[in-house]
Amino acid sequence: MQSVRPDNADPIPLRQPRQGIGTIMIRFIGLLAAATVLMVLIWNR
Repeated sequence: MQSVRPDNADPIPLRQPRQGIGTIMIRFIGLLAAATVLMVLIWNR
């Protein structure tokens, strides 16, 4: 069996916007942590 390959051997270029996925993930985790702490503080009153 021969593996079917496209004509160009270049790998698919990954999109790298100025705001990377890392910063979006850090923001999301930070907001999630803040919301969790807020809920715990409200729950413990």
